[in-house]
Amino acid sequence: MTPELTEAWGAAYLQVLVVLLTFAFGIPSIILHVTLPEEIQHVFHRYMKRYLLFHLCMVMLLLIFSLSFIWCLHPVSTNPSDFPPSNNLLGTLFMTCALAIIPISLLINFRTFRRKAVVNYLGRRIYKKFCKYGPISDEELTDLITLGERSDAGYEKMVVLEELDKLMGKIQNSDLYSGNDLELILRNFDKIVTGIGKPGNNSDFIRAVDILEKIIGSLSARKFSSDCDKILIYWSLKEIGKKAAELRFSRVILRIVQAAASNSGALFEIGLSAFNNDNYSAATAALCKLETLALKTTQDNGHCANDLFGLLAHFWTGNRSARRCAEESLNSLGNQFSPLEQYLYRAIEDHYSVSRFDTADKLMIMRNEIVGIRGQ
Repeated sequence: MTPELTEAWGAAYLQVLVVLLTFAFGIPSIILHVTLPEEIQHVFHRYMKRYLLFHLCMVMLLLIFSLSFIWCLHPVSTNPSDFPPSNNLLGTLFMTCALAIIPISLLINFRTFRRKAVVNYLGRRIYKKFCKYGPISDEELTDLITLGERSDAGYEKMVVLEELDKLMGKIQNSDLYSGNDLELILRNFDKIVTGIGKPGNNSDFIRAVDILEKIIGSLSARKFSSDCDKILIYWSLKEIGKKAAELRFSRVILRIVQAAASNSGALFEIGLSAFNNDNYSAATAALCKLETLALKTTQDNGHCANDLFGLLAHFWTGNRSARRCAEESLNSLGNQFSPLEQYLYRAIEDHYSVSRFDTADKLMIMRNEIVGIRGQ
């Protein structure tokens, strides 16, 4: 028997439906905007709008169950015996389903827009576009790096680091990889742990160094037409090391010194930053690595020797103990760099050419004092 819908009942049903639809559309949106960080909202509005289709389906189901409930329980007459028991059962079932849809929808939304889920989504998107078009997409990568940069130290930053580790591994193992495809990632990788206002903790720095060290090992085992990525890895290690020196993460600096043991430029920058931040143990470790590297490559090029003498000049012009350390280092080098004044002159010109004026000045002081000592 078709329910008799009076004007009063119709108005009541309409009000109920409006409230339900408003609640279904409005409340989840408000909760998501209040609880989600701005950077995740940005990713959602830019790339993940298709997930709104799921939300629309949930609202439609809510509407269907609500209408079915009204259809089953709408009073045909004032006599209760006119309502079959099946209507009561169906009405209860429909209303239970309608009420269950809301928490289920919210739960799925929260799982979809967790930081880990969003980070994984961006990683998959970047890799798919790389496989399809070649170069890494700048837009998606910028958003992924921003998520890492604005994340809190610990778990949140580690989520982004792990995704980038997985992404770079897949790109390296791809047939499309040529030795320079990680350039965009490596130029921005350090920002995740060195981000202004939200730097990582000790564990974040160590994990970042582990990831870069793994890539160095992978690149060393294979031959590519370009070594751009390898150069940028050392650049990233240098930036991470300089920030670690500011934060006085001694254990991190020692790990970076080990990872960058074959790159004199990175060792110089890290050692200098540690020295300027009074982290003398880390600075001395970098100096020792530079000595070893310079002795190995003394006949290859002068850059390593220039970096060694540049760092030694800062020790020489520092406090008394630092000066003593520099003197002992020069004595340990013996006659490997002879005539010493000529090597120091080359180091002065090299550092001056790249605008390291402070280092060039200290090298001039060290050269003049050494010449004066030998002239006595």
